[in-house]
Amino acid sequence: MYLEIALISLQTLLLTTLIILLHRGMSRTILTALIQLDNKIAEAIQQVVSGNIELPDPPNPIQALLVEAFKNNMMNKNPNVELVRGEDGKFK
Repeated sequence: MYLEIALISLQTLLLTTLIILLHRGMSRTILTALIQLDNKIAEAIQQVVSGNIELPDPPNPIQALLVEAFKNNMMNKNPNVELVRGEDGKFK
């Protein structure tokens, strides 16, 4: 009986120690990630304030032509669907 209590106590102590060590490791990892994120945000804010923002490349003429063709194609279409209901409420 005392042996079982001693084993359960030992298991509890080992598991508690393991959980504490895992918690410390995860806390350090999260803290490191947050510090890196803070640095990246600070660099981005400095770039925006100083005006050194790299703009994306403008679309090439073929891309612009395709976009314009798609826009015109979508705007010129009128639906040829006529929704008419009969006296019973159903669509004809």
